Amino acid sequence: MKILFISHYDNMYGANRALLSLILGMQESGEHQPYVTLPAEGEFTEALRKAGVPYYICDITQWQAIYKEPVSFMIKKQKRKKQIAAELELLYAHYRNVGIDVIHSNSSVIGTGAMLAEKLGCMHVWHIREFAQEHYGMEYFYPEEQVRKYYEQATCLVTISDALKEYMRAKYPSARVLRIYDGVDAAEIPAKNRDDAGMKTEESSKTGEPVRFVYVAYLFPKKQQLEVLQAAAELKAEGLTNFRITFAGTGLAPYEKKLREYAKKNGLSEVKFAGFVSDIPGLLQKSDVGLMASAYEGFGLVTVEYMLAGLPVIGYESGATPEIVTNETGFLYHDKEGFKEAVKRLVWDRELRKKLGEAGRRRAWEYFPASANTLAIRKLYDSLQAGGL
Repeated sequence: MKILFISHYDNMYGANRALLSLILGMQESGEHQPYVTLPAEGEFTEALRKAGVPYYICDITQWQAIYKEPVSFMIKKQKRKKQIAAELELLYAHYRNVGIDVIHSNSSVIGTGAMLAEKLGCMHVWHIREFAQEHYGMEYFYPEEQVRKYYEQATCLVTISDALKEYMRAKYPSARVLRIYDGVDAAEIPAKNRDDAGMKTEESSKTGEPVRFVYVAYLFPKKQQLEVLQAAAELKAEGLTNFRITFAGTGLAPYEKKLREYAKKNGLSEVKFAGFVSDIPGLLQKSDVGLMASAYEGFGLVTVEYMLAGLPVIGYESGATPEIVTNETGFLYHDKEGFKEAVKRLVWDRELRKKLGEAGRRRAWEYFPASANTLAIRKLYDSLQAGGL
């Protein structure tokens, strides 16, 4: 089958990393022919070129946006709907004679794939990766009935967690929903060198050498970096100083400014803002504990990456995080006090860090390998090719 994958951004964040792994695996197997549309050249298209995957550059405007107040949203709505209509015509002209069998949309924040599938008369597989409304405060530009129609007439909605599956089933009961966990290539995330790391952390209990926490995430309010900073400030005021926190990622400029100002105002020299980090495995090698403080996390590829690196995880008990993190691999917390308690336990107990980290790596290997994700998606396409799910 000829499968057109559509992504609305070109950076290598979680959704695109998972998509690229799927596309390259499919291209290598030769079972199906992938095509890709995305808005710009970059690291993603470089990998596609090397693999010989055909792609088409076209803007993909989101069919929903963060709602702040009615007037600005209405102006944005009118502008964006015109952009989507124009992009749809470009895509139709480019692909109408290609013989596309399936369109695979890589996010629920774009509706272009649903509209193009209707226009081309082909199947539509829709990857649902986010709680767009709850996490980002987004609203649709289209009437509720039209949105419902597109979701419920999709060939299949593929959610990346059970939390998202139940959410979509509740909202769109007539939709066909299948859960397939995202996966991570374990070979890309080596475990920490425990001999070196163990010597350093054992010594830290005597000398106060800091335990290194890392939080890799887009800087956005619902990712709750501010709440992490507030807990860190309280821990420091209570006398705990042998920890460091690195925030890796870019995001909303006003929110990043707020975070930096809070850290400076509260004298949090223990905190570092690293910006975008391309070498995540290298960063994890230099870390001791992974943080996932996000509310309504759709899955959390980086959470799995923490675990593959042998890091225990402190995760906010929301969204899909409890599907990944267990009490054998880290701590789940409900509030700031729970977070602080988890930090203190992991700062002072090197053996606990090691035990949880080793269990986490085993769990990530078993439940979230990239090969399982690719295999499940291929089986889905094989079923579609055979005439059913």
